[in-house]
Amino acid sequence: MKRILVVSAHPDDLEIGCSGTLQKYAKEGATIISVVTVRPTVEVNKNRGAMTVKCELDDSYEQSGWQLRVHNTDTHPNGRPNLQCNNNTMTALAELIETTDIAILPNPEDYHQDHRNTYQLALPLVRHCKEIWCQHAYPYSNFYTTVPNLLVDISDQWRFKKKLLKCYPSYLKRDYINRIEQSNLSWGLQRDCKYAEAFSVIKRHA
Repeated sequence: MKRILVVSAHPDDLEIGCSGTLQKYAKEGATIISVVTVRPTVEVNKNRGAMTVKCELDDSYEQSGWQLRVHNTDTHPNGRPNLQCNNNTMTALAELIETTDIAILPNPEDYHQDHRNTYQLALPLVRHCKEIWCQHAYPYSNFYTTVPNLLVDISDQWRFKKKLLKCYPSYLKRDYINRIEQSNLSWGLQRDCKYAEAFSVIKRHA
């Protein structure tokens, strides 16, 4: 029975990057723990307020049944999130992060600052996990210089993943979901299956 920890920056990051893989392990009896480092807050998109994002987040985890822990992120005076790499944030996240069999983090090559900060904050806190994986998630992976060394077949889990993606209608419109699907199809071609999710394993249990 594996325990898997996913540390991601935003609501919907997990669903986009690795929800198929998580469901594959969950069906085998794994415990899934999700830590979101940027809590629902004021968005640039006026149609996507903090309450909307929170309701969408809650809907996704009600569907999956996975454990959710949300960091009480500091905010700027305008209400926007302010995730900083400092001792205070590290101490707060240490209360949410535990040692598991597998830890899944954002990729350090992501161009989104919150994703990079989440990786830098989480990496020291998951060092005792048996394995550490970094996601190759659309659209960020289009700009990576590294290639994944693990492709997980999620052909049987794609329908479930799509259901979770649809929990975020204020952001993940049909076109966006279609592009995520095309990305998973592309990884699937390399894995010799229909759909796959991609990871870089940076620590593997001996």
